[in-house]
Amino acid sequence: MGEPASKKLTKLLVLFVVGVLLFKNATSSGIFEAKDHKGKGFYVKIPEGWKKVKRQKDVVYPEGVAVVMFIPKKINIEYEVPDVYISIFTKKLSSPIWIEDEFPEILSSIKKGGYKVMDKGEIKLDDRLSAWVVYHDKKTPALVLEFYMVTDNSIFYKIQYSAHPDKFNKQRPAFEELKVSFKFRFSLY
Repeated sequence: MGEPASKKLTKLLVLFVVGVLLFKNATSSGIFEAKDHKGKGFYVKIPEGWKKVKRQKDVVYPEGVAVVMFIPKKINIEYEVPDVYISIFTKKLSSPIWIEDEFPEILSSIKKGGYKVMDKGEIKLDDRLSAWVVYHDKKTPALVLEFYMVTDNSIFYKIQYSAHPDKFNKQRPAFEELKVSFKFRFSLY
């Protein structure tokens, strides 16, 4: 006769636990790292040599704002503050806005915050008008490049690249890789 059902169940349970532990170990060691990110209404390819990190616990974001952050793989966010990162912010707005109308106010807010605007302009990202600005944050210190967009269903997006001035140009290709891969996905939010 065969084994009792309880013994079979025990073996199956042990195999399952071992499988889960092996999978968890493989994912934490980087074997199965994500190559892309699907956010609220968008998709991006994670730049080569970068990783998605969990939201920083000590950073408070405005209510209703979803944030995803990417940093170089060599940085351990638990022990050091990254001096280079890419973030994507999304927020469902209560009423429609047009980025062309809002961008002057965004620039004014940046200047009122004590930051020096270095350059600004407009460009299309995934066939949508995007306003962009580069400003210098002397306190951090960092150069910050931000792109702003709004979709037809009133979702506001901000793509932000921030780096120490000495690293800005060196790390910028990673940001450009992410920016070019940015695609809107249909979403009710």
